[in-house]
Amino acid sequence: MSQEIKIEKKASEVIQPESQEDARQAISSKKDLSGAVLSGMKLDNLNAVGAILRKTDLSGADLSKGLLVNPNFYRASLLGASMQNTVLLGGDLVRSSFKQSNLPNSAFIGVDAENASFEQANLRNAGFVGANLQGTNFSNANLKGSRLANLDVTDADFTGADLTGARTYNVDWTQAKVPPSPIPEPFVKLRTWVWSVLLGGLLGIITLLIYALIRKKKK
Repeated sequence: MSQEIKIEKKASEVIQPESQEDARQAISSKKDLSGAVLSGMKLDNLNAVGAILRKTDLSGADLSKGLLVNPNFYRASLLGASMQNTVLLGGDLVRSSFKQSNLPNSAFIGVDAENASFEQANLRNAGFVGANLQGTNFSNANLKGSRLANLDVTDADFTGADLTGARTYNVDWTQAKVPPSPIPEPFVKLRTWVWSVLLGGLLGIITLLIYALIRKKKK
């Protein structure tokens, strides 16, 4: 409740970008766009750290081919939005709505998506790694070919979701409210030390991406 009160704004207090370029600059400079209306805006190829988009209306917006580090999409609406080939590294997606959105080949790494909705979303070949998906709604979502690793799917709903060709690692489907049917096949079984090396390499790549993004922003 305290969070709700804190981010609730009067209409006169909402920062409302007048153009797509204004919106891009505001997001990149971490301006608080809570409650702003950015629906239908073309915001592709956007690299941003700590974007503040709580309760923001991004329905129908294009956020493809971006790198968003620790974004805040708390209760944001991305109904029908496009986020193809985008990487979300960390961040708050709690109670956000990606219903009917187009998210193929995107990666959600370390995000908190508790009680978020991906209902009827296109998540073909997408990846969820180290994410909190408690109570998340994936009803009738397209998760074909997706990669799912180290996830908390407690009370998550996969009713009617298509996980054909999906692969998983360290996911306890028995904790889901409605697990997928059939349960996806696991990754190729490797020794623990091999997984440690692979995950270490992934973290190294992510660190380099963050460093490059911060260095670019400073320049």
